[in-house]
Amino acid sequence: MKEIKIKKPIKIRKPTRSYTGIMWITNGTNKKYLAPDFDNRCAYCDDSDEYSGGYNSFHVEHFAPKEKFKHLEFTYDNLLYSCSYCNISKSNKWIGSNENESVLGNKGFIDPCNDDYYNHLGRDQNGNIISLTPLGEYIYYELKLYLKRHFILYNLDQINIRRRALKAKIKEKEEHGEDTRKLVKVHRLVCEIFCDYYDLLVKEEA
Repeated sequence: MKEIKIKKPIKIRKPTRSYTGIMWITNGTNKKYLAPDFDNRCAYCDDSDEYSGGYNSFHVEHFAPKEKFKHLEFTYDNLLYSCSYCNISKSNKWIGSNENESVLGNKGFIDPCNDDYYNHLGRDQNGNIISLTPLGEYIYYELKLYLKRHFILYNLDQINIRRRALKAKIKEKEEHGEDTRKLVKVHRLVCEIFCDYYDLLVKEEA
């Protein structure tokens, strides 16, 4: 019997650009504003830069490629905060004949700031990115969203959220003089799981 995939959103939060038009004429300056707009996460795969070399390792991605549409090189509406894996995979691929023609049939790309992006891609119960439509499948393979690192980073992030919440709860209880021994044990276990996933990431990128 085929396993039922439980759909989760591909991204924790849909990003929103704070600016429109041409505001700054260097990629470096645009990147300073893109990073918080995208929660320091890749626009496409939602990998956090926290586990991937930080801010300096992420790229300014041009949704409509600057090689084809030079006039959009510094247009903020066309820029994305992207991990190197998604940026290099997408490169200057573009299905249409003009900057507004990003999809033709079941081929093309959707700006992750657009609600429609989330109709085509999601996650299964384990955190793997999955395609939900034929267009989503095209994006999935063109951006190599099947890479194991995306699954590892998603779970690292989820574990880290729980680890930080436990740490805060332990601190709160300690301040009230309450017994924290059980929580400390759980926190230690979560830390071990976090380290296991981090080791997986190191092996994957070795």
